[in-house]
Amino acid sequence: MLTMREPVYFENQGERLIGVLHKPAGKGPFPTVCFFHGFTGNKAEAHRIFVDAAEELVRRGVAAFRFDFRGSGDSEGDFINMTFSNEVSDALKALDFLRNRDDVASLAVLGLSMGGAIAATVSGQVSDLKAVVLWSAVGSFMDCLVGDSIEKAAAERLPIDWGGYLIGKGFYEDIAKQNAYASIAKNKAPVLIIHGTEDNAVQIEQAKEYDRVLTKAGVTHQLHIVTGADHCYCRQDWKKEVIKASADFLTENMLNR
Repeated sequence: MLTMREPVYFENQGERLIGVLHKPAGKGPFPTVCFFHGFTGNKAEAHRIFVDAAEELVRRGVAAFRFDFRGSGDSEGDFINMTFSNEVSDALKALDFLRNRDDVASLAVLGLSMGGAIAATVSGQVSDLKAVVLWSAVGSFMDCLVGDSIEKAAAERLPIDWGGYLIGKGFYEDIAKQNAYASIAKNKAPVLIIHGTEDNAVQIEQAKEYDRVLTKAGVTHQLHIVTGADHCYCRQDWKKEVIKASADFLTENMLNR
């Protein structure tokens, strides 16, 4: 199937966010998946897993939108001003941007790591999603690598130099207030949770907690465990497994219902 990549931008709070819309051939409108990248990530993500996932969706007749949060990738803004709440605001603006396009028929969200927590949070705030996909998703920040490391460093100094990125006080204070589990419990769309057994950044117990919360809330969902996989599925067989499982789930819920 012929595909097209359209560079686009939208604005939030006076700053431009840069994205790429992958579309199948034809006029549409198309069901569209909005991707949310992780902490210090970007719209391509590790080993271009977002690009490859977007292209697989397009081959199945589903559009995909990848963008950089403010302060990340090609978007405007400074990373030191990044907070979880600001990225949720960006995510909601991205969905509004897609809703206002004539070539978009319906929406789903997919997030990796902190982007997974953003997808979970957004899903509890909007009512028109057809599906939610969580890859290695943070549920509790203070129980994963980012929260634990920042908490220890914050006792000494702020901002923190995180591999060349400066993390400000606002981010640290904001993540302590977040509860992605409570948010996704309000969601009504089907959810796919994917997690690797050897994820050292976000422990698999957080995926199991998402599973427990969604079961209690009566939300239709699936838990897909990738044996041996790390946080970003950095091996070809893990990557293919994650993309196929996600594409199967999304096309089932966006094209067949």
